[in-house]
Amino acid sequence: MQKFLTASLFGLICFLSGVFTQYVLPVGSLNKLMECEEITVSSPTPKPEIQPNEVIVLSSKEQEIKSYAEKITVKVLSGQNSGSGILIHRQGNSYQVVTNDHVLLFGRQDNSYKIITPDGKIYPAKVVNQFNFEKYDLGLLQFESDSVYEVVSLSRLPSPAIGETVYAAGFPYEVDNSVKNSLTFTTGKVNLISDLSFRGGYKIGYTNDVKKGMSGGPLLNQQGQLIGINGRHKYPAWGNPYIFEDGTVASPEKKEEMSQYSWAIPIETFLRLAGNFIIKNQPDLSQIN
Repeated sequence: MQKFLTASLFGLICFLSGVFTQYVLPVGSLNKLMECEEITVSSPTPKPEIQPNEVIVLSSKEQEIKSYAEKITVKVLSGQNSGSGILIHRQGNSYQVVTNDHVLLFGRQDNSYKIITPDGKIYPAKVVNQFNFEKYDLGLLQFESDSVYEVVSLSRLPSPAIGETVYAAGFPYEVDNSVKNSLTFTTGKVNLISDLSFRGGYKIGYTNDVKKGMSGGPLLNQQGQLIGINGRHKYPAWGNPYIFEDGTVASPEKKEEMSQYSWAIPIETFLRLAGNFIIKNQPDLSQIN
C-alpha cells in the first residue's frame, strides 16, 4: 500500500510539474492562465500501445539507423526524474549532451545530473552555462569519460521536407529511475512545419509516437543526421502548448490539427545559439544510404 501511495503521489507531482515546465516556464511574459487552460481536441481512438514483447520488423535501413540511434542517445537522470539526451560534441575526454531545459529542471535544486551512456556506464554531469538559450526549451550537459562514444551527425538543412521519413528515439520514463537502458525507436513522417515556432522553439510536427521520458532525444532523417530534438507528444491532456513566439494563439481548428503530431525543436535553432564549437567536430555519415 505504501508503495502504491508513493507512486500515486509521485505521479501527481510529475503531472503538476509537467504543466509548469512544458507550458508555463517557456512562456515568459505571456498570460500564464491562457497558456495553462484546458484545451479541447477531438482525438481519434488511439492505437494500442506497442507491448514490450511485441516484435516490430524493421527494414535493413531502419535497423541501421536504429543501431546508430542507440550509439548517440543517452539517458539523462535529473534529480528524481529522467529524460533523454544526444551526444553532440566531444573534445578530448569531455562530452556534451543536448537535451530539453524542462528535463533539467528537476535536478536544479542540488545540481543532481547523471548521464547513462550506451554501454550502461553512469557519469556525473554538470550544466554548461556558456550559451544563452533564451526562451528556448534547450539545455546542455557535460561529462568526462575515457571511453570513446560516437557523437551525432547534424543536418545542415534549415528544416526537413514535408512527407520526409523521420525516426524518433529516447528512453521512456520509468518510476524507479532504472539505469537499465531500453531505447524506444519509432518511424514516422514530417507532416507540418510551422511558419512560426511555438513557445520553447517547437516547429517540426511529425507522426512518430513520443512518450514521456523521450524528451531531449533525437529526431533523425534517413541519412542518420540530427534534424530536431524531441520535446512534446501528441494529444496533450492539459495546457495549451500552441502559443506562438509572437504571443498569438493558434485557432481551434489549427490546434486540433497540431495536436495530432509530436513536436521537435529544429537543430538549426540550437546551432544558431551554440553551434560554432560543434560544426568543426562532425562525423561523416555518408555510409548510411
